[in-house]
Amino acid sequence: MPTAPYPEGNLSIWRGQDVLSFIDGLSTNHVLDLKKGEFRQTTFTTALAKVIDRVGLFHMGEFIAMLSHEPFWHDLSHHIMPRILGQDVNISLATSNNNFYTQYQAPGPEPGRFESDNGVTVARTQEGLNLLVAGKNVPVKTDATVEEFHQWRIETINPWPSFEITKENHAFACGLDADVHQSKGCYIGQELLTRMRTRGRTGKKLVVVSNDEEINGKITTKGLSKSLAIVRT
Repeated sequence: MPTAPYPEGNLSIWRGQDVLSFIDGLSTNHVLDLKKGEFRQTTFTTALAKVIDRVGLFHMGEFIAMLSHEPFWHDLSHHIMPRILGQDVNISLATSNNNFYTQYQAPGPEPGRFESDNGVTVARTQEGLNLLVAGKNVPVKTDATVEEFHQWRIETINPWPSFEITKENHAFACGLDADVHQSKGCYIGQELLTRMRTRGRTGKKLVVVSNDEEINGKITTKGLSKSLAIVRT
């Protein structure tokens, strides 16, 4: 089960009675029913439905731990902070106390759940990918490179921040369909995403292509023989 480092991980700790309703009102997935021990991914979008960041939520019981992408944290925090207003939501950073990893082609917890053992928390995403958060002084053996992980992503059409998941794309274009809940209440960007889904017209979609294939779009992750690309539909 290959394990690769994820040096761009960012961990924030969310406390307060209004945390889940606050995140639910700003992101694409339904998270109000998240319970202790469960893990769920959701995507924050702008009013124009452009992606700010895709995050993973760990319900730890007393608080929510959010795994996001460090290069996107500045924009995400500036999107979030002004909207807290008088709600019971307090956010602190824990990135410096932890290391982050990806684990693929591996058994793990049931999708949508996480397990913690000896300072390492392992969450299984709906895509079959494990995301690991480990204490700074907890050793985690890595036996795969970041490049090998991205090659696996190409084979499984698995989007990743800074590659497919960027502020230039909406959630459907970069393969985050599973994050966009079919029937949840209002959130920022909902109107446009709902219109795209209803009409069946997303404009672009994420596909895997041969490296010698001419495409009507943009290569996002270049592989050895195949690549991921966002193409016009």
